[in-house]
Amino acid sequence: MDVEDRFRKCLFERYAKNKNYLLPKDCYFTMINDLKTAQVSSTTKTSRQYKLMKRYEVLQCGPNDKLIRKRSSPDEAPIFFVTLEDTYDTIKTAHIATGHGGRDRMLKELEKKFANIQRDSVELFKSYCLVCQEKQKRQKTKGVVVRPILTEEFNSRSQVDLVDYQSMEDGGYKWIMVYQDHLTKFVVLRPLTSKRACQVALQLVDIFTLFGAPVILQSDNGSEFTAVVIRELRDLWPELKLVHGKPRHPQSQGSVERANGDIKDMLTAWMSDHQTTRWSLGLKFVQFMKNRAYHSGLKRSPYRAMFGVEPRVGLSSTWLPEALIDEMQTEEDLRERVGWSSNADNASNPESAGSDLDINITSVSVQVHEESTSAGATLQELSNGDAAVIDRAFEIVQDELTMTVPCVLTMACTCIKDNLSVTYPT
Repeated sequence: MDVEDRFRKCLFERYAKNKNYLLPKDCYFTMINDLKTAQVSSTTKTSRQYKLMKRYEVLQCGPNDKLIRKRSSPDEAPIFFVTLEDTYDTIKTAHIATGHGGRDRMLKELEKKFANIQRDSVELFKSYCLVCQEKQKRQKTKGVVVRPILTEEFNSRSQVDLVDYQSMEDGGYKWIMVYQDHLTKFVVLRPLTSKRACQVALQLVDIFTLFGAPVILQSDNGSEFTAVVIRELRDLWPELKLVHGKPRHPQSQGSVERANGDIKDMLTAWMSDHQTTRWSLGLKFVQFMKNRAYHSGLKRSPYRAMFGVEPRVGLSSTWLPEALIDEMQTEEDLRERVGWSSNADNASNPESAGSDLDINITSVSVQVHEESTSAGATLQELSNGDAAVIDRAFEIVQDELTMTVPCVLTMACTCIKDNLSVTYPT
């Protein structure tokens, strides 16, 4: 019996004990038929029909009917119910999308589109995942309480670090450059053939000309390394003026190793899933996975904190079923099947199109500002701890690690899922 069969067998056993949220296919389609009958029936409805209509809707997706959570308006995005038989594939898709993320990362990803995937089902799936079992064997760096550096705006402070991959050289690439904005936690990952400052500076220029340059650049590779990189940056871009941050406390190296360990774990999982050793290619996808994953310190994903919206993967991020998506090839197909509107509709009225564009740009700009400001405020609130917790030990529980921390002034300022990073303010 393979992993998928064992997972389903266990779910059916749980269904026999608790039928609150698991839906076998026969029950799923019975509910759909009862709802459709209740909607067209002119006779008095049964109590079961009233209960179903209060909680559920039927959404027609192409030739198929889908059971969704009751919406307050037709414009609201549908949240689907998943059959017991499809639960494995649904969780697997979210698990891979989050880079074999932990329980909480997966739940945040799943709740965007699905209504009845529960914590115990996710934990059961993780217990069967061979890649996750290998990840658990990796020795965790011992956690140390360190002082955080808080920033109030995007591009105020950024960090660049190097991860050694010399033991797995890929087409000449031997290092990974990790660049992160301190406010949004948004990361950019680049493969390097060497750790020379000139090569790091060249990659940073590419990033800075895309997102803008920070005021302060720091690195746990040492202040001397950062200073040399900044000199190289000035040679490439004389107009650029920035300073290097103070070197972090030596004990903070553990938290940096854990953060980099998260990237290594996700990269290892990607190579295992795709049966390849080309980590330089996988780095692009790991970057996307890490930025789309829910960050408990920010209370949102780094991508949302950066851009004000959740990341999209084309039509895969919509509510459209996969079978319907596979049938569509052109914009005309999209319009015909789902009534999708386009800015091209405004081509006959340039003045109206321009006005709508201005409104959309303004709306997005405001949303981005609100998200980044809110992310900074969330971290600040976490850093303003109650003095009553001084000298009282508490536990920080992550997916795979529990650590007791003494003499803490505040709850964790940053908790990165699957890799514990504990900080407290001055």
